[in-house]
Amino acid sequence: MSLARTRSVTGSQHTKNSFTRTALGAAVGVALSANALAGFPTLYGKLQLTAGQYDFEKIAFAPTAAGATTYRHIGATDVTTELDSFTVESIGSRLGVQGDFDAAAGVNVFYRVEYGVDADNGTNSNGRELVQRNIFGGLRGEWGALLAGKNDTPLRSLAGRNGTIVKNGYVPAVQRTDIDRFNEAPLADIGTYLVGENRVDNVIQYTSPILLGGLEINLAAVQGEETGVSQGATNQQDDNNFASGQSVSVGYGKTGWFIGAAYESNVVNSDTLRAIGEVTFGPIKLGAIYQTAERHEDYDTLGGFGTFVNATPTTVGAQNGLNPLSEWDGAAGTAYQEQDGYVLNGVWKIAGPWSAKFQYANSTSTPSNETYGDVDLDALAVGLDYALNDATRLFSYYAEVETQGDAAISTKATTDNVLTVGLDFRF
Repeated sequence: MSLARTRSVTGSQHTKNSFTRTALGAAVGVALSANALAGFPTLYGKLQLTAGQYDFEKIAFAPTAAGATTYRHIGATDVTTELDSFTVESIGSRLGVQGDFDAAAGVNVFYRVEYGVDADNGTNSNGRELVQRNIFGGLRGEWGALLAGKNDTPLRSLAGRNGTIVKNGYVPAVQRTDIDRFNEAPLADIGTYLVGENRVDNVIQYTSPILLGGLEINLAAVQGEETGVSQGATNQQDDNNFASGQSVSVGYGKTGWFIGAAYESNVVNSDTLRAIGEVTFGPIKLGAIYQTAERHEDYDTLGGFGTFVNATPTTVGAQNGLNPLSEWDGAAGTAYQEQDGYVLNGVWKIAGPWSAKFQYANSTSTPSNETYGDVDLDALAVGLDYALNDATRLFSYYAEVETQGDAAISTKATTDNVLTVGLDFRF
């Protein structure tokens, strides 16, 4: 939808018809001129609303003493329900403006300003109405594209759902995967199982032109913008140079298949290698992700895990606020030093507007507290979509995540699940 406002001007007064023709012509001319100056801005958005039942389990840590408000975080023999609630949520809803225009011969300017919105209650967990998503501007030519701002890393974008800025809009320039089948869905988004789903600040990114009929290369330099003045052994403040973090991806796609690989160094404290592949057999599309990650330095811990759920847990228990993996690290608020994992999934276009989806994920994470053994995560998600049109779908899905770590922390695994129905539409 154009944001430019058109104005009518008075033309010839000889007849009503000539007046109408002249006014219409002038209005179109003014609109086109305004659009040319503004860079053809387009307002767009997405609303994704769900209603579902959550059932979350947490480790039942014992208090340090009778009546104490602190907890031992070891030796638990049971689990307790942390959240058992029917919840209406806004999942990945957003509002944005984007566009592009020719600035000079062979040089195209493009931009995107996008914010997340919460349609269920108007504000997010931080009490804000808008949450920054991808916001950037850049230049594009036959040599590729260069942007600066806040953006998904190339490693994250490799899993699909994001295209390349091309002329006249934000659309994929090459056959791409949509292997993130349950994108942004609580307990089913791949960020629930694997690190690396990062949207970073202060990024400068280069995207190559399409090479060899389907090859695209992305290079991102992430600026840490630290001071360079050490604050201690665990806070060196030495990420103060150009490209203190780097993310690189290579993807090649054709009709019916896509392969890609990405590597990140020092992005959200992590060094991560990800490989993906997807293939289509008639109405069935199958995909796989393999990933290995470790903390960037000895004093860092692996960061970037998803929050596992958009609903707000209760404030009961010492484990409140910890995702299921961090519970198994032996102390509150800690994370992991390395992780290996994979995701297997697929979609089956059954008939007409109906599609079925499935996903299985597994990851093994080594706690930063090396006193304890690895944590195994197993997850399952199944879903059914009904497309009303290209921009609107009704859907339902069930997702379950089970985590099991060292028996010295707890002798029982925790299992979290959600069953939900929803509406997703774009405008």
